[in-house]
Amino acid sequence: MNIEEAHSAHPMAVNASVPLNGDKVYGFLCVTAGTLTITRLNGVDALTAFPVSAGVYYPIPIYLGSVGGTATLAGGASGTLLK
Repeated sequence: MNIEEAHSAHPMAVNASVPLNGDKVYGFLCVTAGTLTITRLNGVDALTAFPVSAGVYYPIPIYLGSVGGTATLAGGASGTLLK
């Protein structure tokens, strides 16, 4: 039996912010170090100023619910968000 997972890759520039229109976040592949914050649209932080290091993949299994949210990089962070 084969199991496949499908994720959309969303490149994020340094200190970028992107809307999360889906209900899940799977992970973040960091290119430059900084912090990652994921906020639900109802204003509740799901992940606050999480430190990320260059060259590291961070599995971030977050369920945002139907409201979606925003992913924000700070401190010089950049990379690819998988959602």
